[in-house]
Amino acid sequence: MRFLPVFLDLAGREVVLVGASEAIENKLRLVRAAGARVRWFAAPVDRRAEPDSEVEIFSRPPLDFDLVGAAAVISAAGDPIDRAVSAWARARRIPVNVVDRPELSSFIMPAIVDRGEVVVAVGTSGSAPVLARRLREQIEALLPARIGELAALLGRWRPRVTGRFKEFSDKRKFWERAVDGPVAEAALAGRIADAEALLFDALARPDTDQESGSVAIVGAGPGDPDLLTLKALRAISDADIVFYDDLVTAAVLDRVRRDAARVFVGKRRGEPGIGQAEINRRVIAAARAGKRVVRLKGGDPFVFGRGGEELEALRAAGVRATIVPGVTAILGCAAEAELPLTLRNQATRLVILTAHQAEEGEIDWSGLADPATTVVVYMGLAESAAVRDGLLKAGRDPATPAAVLSRGTWADSKAVVGRLDALPALAAQAENTPALIVVGEVVRHSAPWRAAASAAAEVA
Repeated sequence: MRFLPVFLDLAGREVVLVGASEAIENKLRLVRAAGARVRWFAAPVDRRAEPDSEVEIFSRPPLDFDLVGAAAVISAAGDPIDRAVSAWARARRIPVNVVDRPELSSFIMPAIVDRGEVVVAVGTSGSAPVLARRLREQIEALLPARIGELAALLGRWRPRVTGRFKEFSDKRKFWERAVDGPVAEAALAGRIADAEALLFDALARPDTDQESGSVAIVGAGPGDPDLLTLKALRAISDADIVFYDDLVTAAVLDRVRRDAARVFVGKRRGEPGIGQAEINRRVIAAARAGKRVVRLKGGDPFVFGRGGEELEALRAAGVRATIVPGVTAILGCAAEAELPLTLRNQATRLVILTAHQAEEGEIDWSGLADPATTVVVYMGLAESAAVRDGLLKAGRDPATPAAVLSRGTWADSKAVVGRLDALPALAAQAENTPALIVVGEVVRHSAPWRAAASAAAEVA
């Protein structure tokens, strides 16, 4: 981090602007919105007659003026003026920003999302301002229009809440309930009086250490943290303790709240692990201790994730539970490989199964022989021969395209493609788990298939 992000109080203080560019016009709006008084040097001629008691306009650069005490200088006049203004301000220890010239600046202006009391600043150390603006646009789309009004309301109540609770953890939980519950809902809908009444009632409740815990069963997606849903991010940001599986990547765990406890409860094939009953017991015990628990699972918890079993155990124990769906492994891996799972007039049926079913002989392969059926097998590396044999015996064409997608969306993902009858060899090339097997004509439309075909053509 080259520049330390800070929020500067400019109310009633003087800011110097230099230049007649559009960039300076934009900076004028920002500093005036922050309540600054402005001295504008070398301003556009058509702006010099505009009345504004807080904007003093001059026709020449500021180098001959005594501006000691100015809060900041912002320049966009072009060289040699910008370079001279930068040296002049630095010599007087006044913070200076030369627009799009970080080497001449002691501070930079971030891309700003302004919602009144809520201000978000996005910076790239001056290296990529367009990227910062794009990030700002995405944040703008996420923030409710009245989020600033909610912040102002909570600010007014802060002294009362601070006086009500002695423990920091109790205050944090109170504010989290306010931000996540009916108080915020009322304020964001413009019903400030209702929100005030709800806060008053909440302060009259018993202390927060008597509240019951809860469990969120959360889908972590296939591995790429950017594929976490907004609801999943919120859940892991609020959690007191997170129980996570082997398929949850370190990059996803990095999004968990820093002071949350993290407990690994994963199970690996062929290795001893924690049984499902013990996982259920630990999760329930944490919730009964008043904690906000997240049960974090790779992919989606209800697609071969045993989320249904855990939900039933929580219900039986009387523990409050919510479900946060995730991007399934097959959707994430297929998207990364540009592999359509269905295709009009070619692949009209999608069947998803697990290798455990193949291992235990539970699959009716005869129903999967149709060339219009795309077959996806979870956790299939070790059982690739059984998958091949089952489909071939059912009558599937040995030349049917097949793909093994290993560690899809992870940094070290790998895709191997070929024929169905060579599936065990493809699985051996993929090497790493977790991996998915995809069998069907749709594989011909994937990026790995096109790359393999191009490589073969070059060799020929």
